[in-house]
Amino acid sequence: MQIKYITKQEAQEMLKSGSIIMVDVREPEEFELYRVEGNNIVNIPLNRITESLTYLAEFSKIICICRTNRRATEAASILARAGIKEVYVVKEGVTGWLFGNYSNEQKEL
Repeated sequence: MQIKYITKQEAQEMLKSGSIIMVDVREPEEFELYRVEGNNIVNIPLNRITESLTYLAEFSKIICICRTNRRATEAASILARAGIKEVYVVKEGVTGWLFGNYSNEQKEL
């Protein structure tokens, strides 16, 4: 399975379709500080992805997101290896999504 990197705009369009779930893999404290709002968005920290595979296997398409995209890429790899057909990573991460200042070297917020 190949992981696809997508933009914020592509993710927004996919979420509008309603046939996809976005998994924010940051820790709960990070998720509470700032997050992408909307339907079909859940917080499952990276260290709980494996134990959540039964739930996540109900979805054929999953978008992963984190602060930048490092943890999201790791989560997406786990999901792809578990047989999820379409796995995406938002390349801007939550930081770029909300604040529009994406780079590979994000400052701590």
